[in-house]
Amino acid sequence: MACYAIGDIHGGSQTFLALTERINLRHQDRLYLLGDYIDRGPDSKGVLEAIISMQESGFDIRAIRGNHEDMLIRNITGNHDLYSWQWIKSWGQKTLFSFGVKSLEELPIRYRRFLAGLPYCLEDEEFIFVHAGLDMSLDDPTHETPEEQMVWNSTYIPEEGSPDKRRVVCGHRVRTLETAHNSLQEQIIQIDNGAFTNQQPEYGNLLALNLDLMELVIQPWIDRKAQW
Repeated sequence: MACYAIGDIHGGSQTFLALTERINLRHQDRLYLLGDYIDRGPDSKGVLEAIISMQESGFDIRAIRGNHEDMLIRNITGNHDLYSWQWIKSWGQKTLFSFGVKSLEELPIRYRRFLAGLPYCLEDEEFIFVHAGLDMSLDDPTHETPEEQMVWNSTYIPEEGSPDKRRVVCGHRVRTLETAHNSLQEQIIQIDNGAFTNQQPEYGNLLALNLDLMELVIQPWIDRKAQW
């Protein structure tokens, strides 16, 4: 069994599927997805459909919530935070267009149920997977870190070191390929290369991290031009 993590997909369905082929993802493998499946790119629906269909067909895909999914869900529930008010105006219309609907009320229950069920983080014995960051000064960062920090803010590690020595794998903040590679040696591993930016080669790639070999697999963006 191989284990992978993939950073922010942002509506790049063809890019995502090409990357799963590049790593030769098998049913016995495990794949962590770090959130931000929707917005910016042209095919948010296609990304969600690919993830859900792969899960239904037996692939071990473990997806967490990004800030863009969090904003969408808060617009459905009305439980707004400081950021979610801007979602419809800034990104939501393009995402709704990919579904062929004009309002969140028309979003099919299949996708609403998937999005609402996304956890804020996942963990195993070696790694913690979160979209943005954790407070590693806490005794139990996965349960005590505020949800807002998990989807919006950076990981905090105190100067004296954190009680939890596991490595944090995250996306959210766009990093150059060099920075992403360098982070493989650090406690905070950052694998969002801004696939949606179309600025290759230092940006504009969707990255998969092989967690067994600690190597990056790079897939350039092949979907239509994305939107910031």
